[in-house]
Amino acid sequence: MKKFSLILLFIAITISGIYAQPNRKYRDAGILFEVSNNPNWGYGEPVITHVQPFSSADKAGLKRGDIIMEINGMATYLRNNVTIASWLTGGTERNMTLTVRNINTYFKEFPLETEVRTVNSLSEFDLASAYSFYSIETTNDRSFTLPARVDPNTNVDFSDYHTFDFINEGTSVPDADHYINQQIEQALIERGLVRDTKDPDIIVQSYYSYQPNVKYNASSRSKNQKTWRYDSEIRQMVQVPILSAEDPNAEAKGEYILELGIRFFDRKFISTEKMTQIWDCKTTEYLTEDYALTEYARLHAPLMLMQYPYSVAKTTAKYIVSFKSFNYTGMNFDNKDLKTITTVDENSPAYNAGIRAGAVIESINGVNFKYTKDEIDNGYRRFIIESMKFRNPKTRFIDANGFPDCMLWSVNKYADAANLFKKESLYMPCFSYLYAFQKFVSEKPSKSIQVEIKDGSSKKSITIVPELQTSVTIKAL
Repeated sequence: MKKFSLILLFIAITISGIYAQPNRKYRDAGILFEVSNNPNWGYGEPVITHVQPFSSADKAGLKRGDIIMEINGMATYLRNNVTIASWLTGGTERNMTLTVRNINTYFKEFPLETEVRTVNSLSEFDLASAYSFYSIETTNDRSFTLPARVDPNTNVDFSDYHTFDFINEGTSVPDADHYINQQIEQALIERGLVRDTKDPDIIVQSYYSYQPNVKYNASSRSKNQKTWRYDSEIRQMVQVPILSAEDPNAEAKGEYILELGIRFFDRKFISTEKMTQIWDCKTTEYLTEDYALTEYARLHAPLMLMQYPYSVAKTTAKYIVSFKSFNYTGMNFDNKDLKTITTVDENSPAYNAGIRAGAVIESINGVNFKYTKDEIDNGYRRFIIESMKFRNPKTRFIDANGFPDCMLWSVNKYADAANLFKKESLYMPCFSYLYAFQKFVSEKPSKSIQVEIKDGSSKKSITIVPELQTSVTIKAL
């Protein structure tokens, strides 16, 4: 489900249209869900597909993949999307309790203190993404695809499995096998499974091959060609000497072929006499140069295991990584004029500074908010185009939305970049305050921001010390 799907579903069922009652309020717990039709995981129940960083759900400890069994005591089994959405977002009572199960828990209650917002609100979390080109260094969405074949046994409910151990292959096991299994063990524990060497629910087997590509065509050599993958250890995107999974000529261009697989077997619930395969994930990669198998396993075993337990049979697996770091004050803006405050998150920096719903922003850090939404949008587009000359082409990447010219600011052009934000009438950089902690946005970054508001008939100048909210999330699609 796409972002805002909970809100849109709620609006569709409870009001005749967004414009009829733009101030209609809803509860925002910070989660997205879908009702599962997957026999392996939560069939007929809502499964959380996304948890927004710093939201009430995130603070409570809810995770992607959690199966929601009850909402405020109401059972969710076989309820449709609209009903579940109305239970999650309906009303203005902030307190809500979700009862969930997952790999490591069967029945656990999570009390949430949600935010109450209006349907026409834009949060700073959303605005930070909308204006990410101000600071693409800290805020961007990346995507990549693994050539991963996933094969789950559809006759098995993975919620029955809680422990694991590795298949006994004797004492003469190569060091590479030990290392690969260590990476798998760490990833499985992070997913909630527990290693049990005496009576495991799952028997794990890893397998691999690394060999020259007999179909390699030297005339198609791609020695320096690399692709981006996510390194969960350092929480960054890194380049690896692997041809893109979307390259139709990879088989001819790759000098080596590397395969890595992870299999799960049951020898406890289905049959105690023999092992029954219940899940398998295998990647087949074409390398442009020699690349250590152990390093590949370190990087990719966690990614492969993100396909368990909530996944389907597939031959490729797409991932989206979202990086975000911005100044959070807690103000939520009217999406029609981008200056009226619709709600203020309770106990946020803006709330504690005295800003309330209904206030109209006149300026932030000296940038006037007199412009229309269209003027701000046009100014931002102009900013993107005209800022390219101050960016480093060596850092170019394609973002998750397919924009091909994402580039970081050139370090020796920070002063030039900061000058762009001073050209208010040209670029209308109203929301540059979200990134005012960066030297390429403000030559003299400050820990506070100055907000001029009109509240009724009075005008006020308010100092806010924002919180720097930094997050990295990865989703396996």
